[in-house]
Amino acid sequence: MFALMADACARYQYEPEPVETLHSIEAYHKRSLESPALAEFIGQYDTGSTLWPISRWDLASLTLAAWYFNPQLQIAIAGHQKSIAEQETAGQLINPRLGLPFEYHSDTTGGVSPWLIGLVFDLVLERPAKRQAKMDRARAGVDLAKTNIYSVAWDLYSNLRKHYIALYQAREVRKNLSEQAAITEEMLLLLQKRRQAGQASDFEVAVIRIELQRLKIALSQQQLAEIDSLVHLAGVVGVSSTELDNISISFRDIERLSGHEALEIHQLLNAALSHRLDIRMALEEYAFYEAGLRLEIEKQYPDIVLSPGFIFDQNDNIWALGASWVLPLFHPENEPSIRRSLAERKLKQFEFLSLQNRVVNEVELAIAQYKAKKTAIDQAGTLYEEALERKDILQKQFDVGYVDRLRLNRSKLETEIIRQSVVELQLSLIEQAGRIEDAMQYPLGEPAYQSYIYNE
Repeated sequence: MFALMADACARYQYEPEPVETLHSIEAYHKRSLESPALAEFIGQYDTGSTLWPISRWDLASLTLAAWYFNPQLQIAIAGHQKSIAEQETAGQLINPRLGLPFEYHSDTTGGVSPWLIGLVFDLVLERPAKRQAKMDRARAGVDLAKTNIYSVAWDLYSNLRKHYIALYQAREVRKNLSEQAAITEEMLLLLQKRRQAGQASDFEVAVIRIELQRLKIALSQQQLAEIDSLVHLAGVVGVSSTELDNISISFRDIERLSGHEALEIHQLLNAALSHRLDIRMALEEYAFYEAGLRLEIEKQYPDIVLSPGFIFDQNDNIWALGASWVLPLFHPENEPSIRRSLAERKLKQFEFLSLQNRVVNEVELAIAQYKAKKTAIDQAGTLYEEALERKDILQKQFDVGYVDRLRLNRSKLETEIIRQSVVELQLSLIEQAGRIEDAMQYPLGEPAYQSYIYNE
């Protein structure tokens, strides 16, 4: 009978799901950016690049691919589903308990039955306020877990943007170094001819040769940096690096990140305080601890247990109704937990104020550094324009025979070196724009771009 009752209460059966390492690795390498399921997922968003197949992958489409493939987001979603299950549990009534007293008596005087058998129920009467407090805390946990999904999605975008910029930087610097190496190599050939003619010294040739070797080493390092950035980018997306080798990457988002002439501190602060997910999570975490405190206070009042039952005791039919609850004779009920919850709530209040101060400081610092780098770029741009003018003048003089090719190449090399400095400053500005995005946890750019990142 007990076995039948146990089977009747069991709605679920255990089904093992072992994690197989080899199978997981095989599935990882099978992930493809041409997957129809990925196409369906990306098609749900309006990013301006959702025509399938995607000819050039920009930051938006790569981010969507990361949201689809990267398991970090699945972990956050699983945590949210767990909190929903806990919320459903919090609102449930407490199941009654069933007791089956069963006794045999040796005294059967007068022909009475030797048996005692009965049914006794324990009905727990939980106060509605306590159940509501449990539900409020569970609901706060659901909100917190949901915001954590957005936070993980933002972190994926932020990491992807960092490696996206690093890949662009490696390619741009490699292009510039290639130009410098080509000019330097031509200068070396010219100087070697002059040395053979007795018009240049061995020292001049050696200096140019060393410079060419330095540039070739720098080129090799940039090629390694490009490979490294591509591998990291693939890791954030959640696919093997060979997948990114087979696609064309668009860097149109670089212009979006570097094209902000004026950034208003008050607007960005308002955006940060409105959209930063850590602020939102801090508020929801405070609500969670607030609900937890209310629950601990409600636990001061004990649940009442009613125990109705029927007992057949040696031909005597007995109806019973008992009641029980905890008596706080030795110490107030739940006092340590209430004190701990009060301290936790106070701690969360101070943590939120500290977070607000840190956010304001991060935004102000990011904007100040952005403006300083913008000024440095303007100054470097002026120097670059002057170098271009000198190069153009020398080119015209070379065309009419007033200067030789070596002098023209030196001017070209000077221009490329200055351009490299300008490019490095521009890349630094782009990275700083990314820091502003992280300070606000909201993307810079047109509203359509913002809506896809911060999509609820």
